Amino acid sequence: MLSHERIWSAIDHLAQRHNLTASGLAKRAGLDATSFNRSKRISPDGRKRWPSTESVAKILAATGASLEDFLRLVEPKASETRSVVPLIPSESATGQIGANGLPGNGAAVHEMELPGLGQERCFAIEARGGALTPLYRDGDVLVVSPTAAMRKGDRVVTCLGGGGILAAELKRRTARAAELSGPLPGEPDLVIPADEIAWMARVMWVRQ
Repeated sequence: MLSHERIWSAIDHLAQRHNLTASGLAKRAGLDATSFNRSKRISPDGRKRWPSTESVAKILAATGASLEDFLRLVEPKASETRSVVPLIPSESATGQIGANGLPGNGAAVHEMELPGLGQERCFAIEARGGALTPLYRDGDVLVVSPTAAMRKGDRVVTCLGGGGILAAELKRRTARAAELSGPLPGEPDLVIPADEIAWMARVMWVRQ
């Protein structure tokens, strides 16, 4: 059922999947930054305000989500509402993730439950020791998927063959190398040869 609460909840979940606030999602879609503010969802006289179909179309285009994806967020099936994924600390991610980019048997020290993320295979990483700065702080939990399609502008976690791990925005990936945005504004981009990458996973959801 297309209820007011479920429509706005779907917009919030779509923003979270792309590591954005509702305001950030609006800006990415070319809308006014306040378009999706909670204060605008109910008018001063108590009437419910609904997002326009044009606004929904723009956020779908901006995120690459399909209408079917959005409708699943509006009215998820019971089997899709929750997922349980392995949770590992960032300092263990280099040794517990296999060559396929997924945790090996017994790798997870904990599990966490979260809203369903479709058919992608996922696991969670808890940032520790400044490993994923400056994008994420210690204590943040990132749900990542090595099987999800990766596009320019997506945030990704990359594990290097030498044991390091970093989070950055993907600019380009070819068979020869991955190009990532510099960690801080003004810093040069990072170009990592493919043979130095142990695995790379797209950030699907973040709990901060």
